[in-house]
Amino acid sequence: MTYCKKIVSLSLIIFFSIFSVVYAEIVKEIQVKGNERVSDKSIEMFTNINIGDNIDNDDLNQILKNVYDSNFFNNVKINFKNNVLIILVEESSLVENVTINGPKSKTLIKELVEKLKVKSRSSYNEILFLEDKKNITEALKQKGYFFSKVDVVIEKLSDNKINLTYNVEMGDKAKIKKISFIGDKIFKDRKLRSVIVSEEYKFW
Repeated sequence: MTYCKKIVSLSLIIFFSIFSVVYAEIVKEIQVKGNERVSDKSIEMFTNINIGDNIDNDDLNQILKNVYDSNFFNNVKINFKNNVLIILVEESSLVENVTINGPKSKTLIKELVEKLKVKSRSSYNEILFLEDKKNITEALKQKGYFFSKVDVVIEKLSDNKINLTYNVEMGDKAKIKKISFIGDKIFKDRKLRSVIVSEEYKFW
């Protein structure tokens, strides 16, 4: 009985191995459709696949992921039929300009712009854009502006281009009224205050 089970198991392994080999096909041609700004060669490079490669379902999934990860496209579809790999893409908008309004300090504006992932002359990415909006708020909190608000205006231009404008309301800067140290202390309060970054607000 055990011998029979081994034969059946071995047969199944051989069957699935043969099936996998038969299913894998050679890429004889790569066609790219829907692109305007990004070249065919660039998209082919993103796939990490060359003419003559054997590909299967797992490879198709990886190709789809590779093209998406380039951050140049809103939508990507892959089709492989008759040894022809067809890549249909929908390009993301190109960000023409990024502007931050609100802060009076040019140095602060420069710092905020440097933290952005979606910059001028880059492709718009919704996930990275939301991270940028959050990072601006976090950066302002680190500077004491805990009640700041960030609104974004997306202006659509021709040729699938956009302008991004961040309108920042700084709000009042939080001030530390008093710093107290509790618990057993080896050092005096004055000494402890001298080694921390924060300090109490003084009207002068």
